[in-house]
Amino acid sequence: MASEPALDPVSGLPWLGAADPSLLAALPADGRMLLAEVAFDRFVGLVDGLGEAVAARALAAAADRIAAFALPRGRVWRLRGACLLVVTDAADALADPDAWAARLLAEVAAPLAVPPHALTLSASVGLAVHPDDATPLVAALAAADRALYAAQRSGVGRASRAGAPARSPAPAFTHALAQALERDELELHYQPFVDAADGRIAGVEALLRWRAPDGSLLAPPQFLPRAEQLGLMRGISAWVLDRVIADARHWRRSGFDDLRIAVNVSTVQLLEDDLIDQLETRLAAAEVAFDQFEIELSESTLLRDAARIRDTLRRLRGYGVGLTLDDFGMGGAGLVHLPRYPLSKIKIDRDFTGEIAHDQGQAAIARAIIAMGRQLHLKVMAEGVETEAQLGYLRRADCDQLQGFLFCGARPLAELEPLLRQRYLRPELFAKGAASRTLLLVDDEENVLRALQRVFRRDGYRVLAASRVAEAFELLASNEVQVILSDQRMNDLSGTEFLGRVKELYPRTVRLILSGYTDVATVTEAINRGAIYRFLTKPWDEEALRHHIREAFRTWEGLQ
Repeated sequence: MASEPALDPVSGLPWLGAADPSLLAALPADGRMLLAEVAFDRFVGLVDGLGEAVAARALAAAADRIAAFALPRGRVWRLRGACLLVVTDAADALADPDAWAARLLAEVAAPLAVPPHALTLSASVGLAVHPDDATPLVAALAAADRALYAAQRSGVGRASRAGAPARSPAPAFTHALAQALERDELELHYQPFVDAADGRIAGVEALLRWRAPDGSLLAPPQFLPRAEQLGLMRGISAWVLDRVIADARHWRRSGFDDLRIAVNVSTVQLLEDDLIDQLETRLAAAEVAFDQFEIELSESTLLRDAARIRDTLRRLRGYGVGLTLDDFGMGGAGLVHLPRYPLSKIKIDRDFTGEIAHDQGQAAIARAIIAMGRQLHLKVMAEGVETEAQLGYLRRADCDQLQGFLFCGARPLAELEPLLRQRYLRPELFAKGAASRTLLLVDDEENVLRALQRVFRRDGYRVLAASRVAEAFELLASNEVQVILSDQRMNDLSGTEFLGRVKELYPRTVRLILSGYTDVATVTEAINRGAIYRFLTKPWDEEALRHHIREAFRTWEGLQ
């Protein structure tokens, strides 16, 4: 009897090695089996943005979901990296592999809880049926691998079968999508965005969803590309505008007449000659003002028929409509286009906020976008805010508005109204970090931290303590820290390296080293480049140490 393959400690799935006997053992008696290679799209970006630990938990949760989807006739292995192999002899999968793959993609795309995050993943799928597409089994696996490559080349969230062009929708999927409007299956959910100063709800963004016939709730990337191919976008876009205007009228009558509503408008709509006339007629009938709306544009929109688009946007701006450039930095429009359009806001894409409190590159990009927004008199909003550390850093960087699961996810209108009546989301988060004279102590020895805390609390400072560098960065992002006292020899990063990174992220802090280990060259170099203000030695003289910290706070105050 063949032994079971080793389990992957991350996903909990068995590994599938070369010529693994467990795959052959899964082959049914008649030999017909569907093989599906499932590769998560942009998984490297998830690792870079949220870290390896969160990415590993996301992979494990997604693997559990896919394993449950495959039951009772399927099995799942981890193949490599962020790629899984699903095999099944289920009758519906063999009868229509494309429809089965569409259901699998919908399952993957449903929101995934990875506390404190709520993530949305997508995947590409390569399909092969044994023996129809290839035989023996190892050849079928190679065919599925080639099909996966074809799917990935065609975009994200796609499936491709061996020997066929990449395609995401099956015929049944296409037929259902074509009838979605007629069957009233489209829905609008709304996600609030808040003022970065105090958490006040500044507006909501309308987000389209399709409640497919099988009950799954699909996001736009899962069906809009096909809708465009089928020529359905004009009808869908008109439905969205009608629904948004109706909801705006409802909110106005409910007392939310100052609520801004952001809605995505397609290039096709902006190129319609009668767009503004249509809006004027619909808004007048609903007794809703133009200035209650913000229109969100993709960067690619600005590259299409620039003169006509620019004229339409200027007319909309003249009516008081806000114009937001969505996912700034991701679409290729380039900085040169920004001054040419009457924009009122730019949104920092979530790819630039995931590790903003720890990553110098992301932080630098975000600060540059915010500074540029200031110079161009544009508001700046950050997407994907999911942690208090991100919130703290973006507030300190003077970002204007914030949106993300830390405050609220997208919700149907009825579920959102109780939150709107509160007027503020997570107000307790915005009361943090206001205390003056905050001192951060960083040392990997707990007894040293406790001793230092006793020394400084008598001086009336607000004292924060961290035994790990990662914890220190979290505290820096969430609190207004003026002075940092760090040990030099720590397990995860030296004090001079840590404070060098702090200098890039939080240049206004005053940074000191306290250490019993003296590397003159390293310390001198750090002082010369401004990473540290002063080097102090252990064991310390209590009065002298208190004096140095008082002087550090005076230095900070003198720099303001």
